[in-house]
Amino acid sequence: MKLTPLALAVALFALPAYAQDEEGCPTDAEMVASMTLDELRQYEHSLQNPEMSFEEACKDATDKDEEEATGSRKHYCVKRSAVYSSRNPDTGINETANVTMYDYVSVPDNRNAWNHRVRVVFDAVEGNAMAGLVVAPDVYCGSCTEKQQFQPQTLAGPGSYDFTAALGFDSENGKTSQNTQLVLTRFNVDETPIQMVAPQLRCDKLSRSGSSGCRFTDYPAVFDVSLSDSETDESATHIQVAQSTLPMAIGRWHENPDVRGTPLTRTQNKTLNDANRTASGKLCEARFPGGAAAGLNCDEYPFASTNQGASVAPETSMSVKYIPGADNQKVGRRLGTFLCLTARVLEGEDFWVKVVE
Repeated sequence: MKLTPLALAVALFALPAYAQDEEGCPTDAEMVASMTLDELRQYEHSLQNPEMSFEEACKDATDKDEEEATGSRKHYCVKRSAVYSSRNPDTGINETANVTMYDYVSVPDNRNAWNHRVRVVFDAVEGNAMAGLVVAPDVYCGSCTEKQQFQPQTLAGPGSYDFTAALGFDSENGKTSQNTQLVLTRFNVDETPIQMVAPQLRCDKLSRSGSSGCRFTDYPAVFDVSLSDSETDESATHIQVAQSTLPMAIGRWHENPDVRGTPLTRTQNKTLNDANRTASGKLCEARFPGGAAAGLNCDEYPFASTNQGASVAPETSMSVKYIPGADNQKVGRRLGTFLCLTARVLEGEDFWVKVVE
């Protein structure tokens, strides 16, 4: 769906009703209808599957274990540093250089193919350690079809050197690993000072029918809702109160796992989704016997699109409140876009909700 921002804005006003497909995902028109004009422009840009730049993907990269690699469901960057030492047979002297390797990937929104990138930085060179040095990163991707390797480069001095290998997943659904090592060759002697493992990559066509994509599922799926957004502040306030009062702070996100609530899990079962909505509506009627004023909807938390919804959870584990319908529906659309496309959360998979200022 390649539309201009103007065409998307027209769609925003053309389809106010909230429609979902069989998996609880918003239709393309409904997804567009939940966006601001700035979001519409960003969405149009994302349809072109742009990659994050090195500066953006690796800005927070530190030399830690792979499990602490900076990243998100859609990108990662691992940084490693080492000292390269090479004995010069002509002089008998060990010549050295500091070498830093960045291994990073930014996956596209809706394709099962991506570019695996490596940046290698040499500095603090002692002697002629860079003279005649051949650098050839080597990547292993367990379930990839396009196994194009990095092209080696013969270096002449300190600085930054970039490498790219195009990779693709060999089926519509599954997981793969990407392991990279830095191979340095000089005087016909190979040395591998750096090796690293990428976070696991999962590719699927299950989060939404007709849509395929890959995500780094070692990173948690966290849905943001804003208190300062006038279009969603009622939902955000309700969620914030619910997370602070319901058992086990269900769904509440925090960077510290000890403070984090128990996760929500997505359901793609339309029958359960509908049953949750019906049950939450009845709960609203029971708790607010005066009924809803014009323009209000029954807002439920946990959401109907979860396995913790009103038809399966005890009443003491549910929060319901009448809020403006436009607010309720906008958050519903955004949640659907997040689950179905942005984070690609599958049936039964964990996710959390973060209320932001």
